Amino acid sequence: MKVDYKTDVGKKRSQNEDSLVIDEKRGIYLLADGMGGHQAGEVASRMAVEVAYDSLVHTIARDTSDDDIPGILKEALFKAHEAIKLSTKIDIDYEGMGTTLIQMVVRKDRAYVCNTGDSRIYLIRDKIRQVTKDQTWGDYLVEHKNMEPEKIPAQSWHILTQAVGVTVNIRPELKRINLKDNDVLLMCSDGLTDMLSDEEIEHIVIRSKEEAFDKAAVNLVDAANSKGGRDNISVVLVKYNSLKIEVECTAFSLNKC
Repeated sequence: MKVDYKTDVGKKRSQNEDSLVIDEKRGIYLLADGMGGHQAGEVASRMAVEVAYDSLVHTIARDTSDDDIPGILKEALFKAHEAIKLSTKIDIDYEGMGTTLIQMVVRKDRAYVCNTGDSRIYLIRDKIRQVTKDQTWGDYLVEHKNMEPEKIPAQSWHILTQAVGVTVNIRPELKRINLKDNDVLLMCSDGLTDMLSDEEIEHIVIRSKEEAFDKAAVNLVDAANSKGGRDNISVVLVKYNSLKIEVECTAFSLNKC
């Protein structure tokens, strides 16, 4: 794996309410985009990634079955969800705070994803493909009410139907991604996707993949800021390279005297 990441306050916000946890050794990647008054958004996102990470580290072992990972990711989400809800009851300043949360665990040639909110994961192979679904009111109206996207008010695309610490019956999205050599997984907050189209993101990632992958995150953040940087911007890129081992077998003949 090659990993590159960056989080940036953007051009319009005074504080960064996004949080990241990157553990390359264990293949654990977390991204959260907080919301709430005062500093509550920052508190919610940081609490979500810290609680979820602690749960994952103490649950996933080398001998953990791949079939068990989706359940482990859900359990980590529920722990973060309850921790944030408890904090809102203890401190009135935190009332109403919540966060998106993407958890991704990469093992061998597979990535396991647990998503809540409208932060996204993309797979960039020959072209870009959004892996996760945005959990917003706008997306709900399209999927369940058959409304045409152009007739939906712009603000509806930013109203979350699922958020950690807020939603009563939280239902995360679970995905498994089979990886191929040279695939790139991109995790990002909506501070990136509100500023750049999928095609612009694809162009930057593919160009960086071919030239200098360790500049991919900076290039994405700089491009989003050049378009206005209206929100905090966070990106995590994981480039997968399959391990190809050629084994040469030699047969020996032992002749007894």
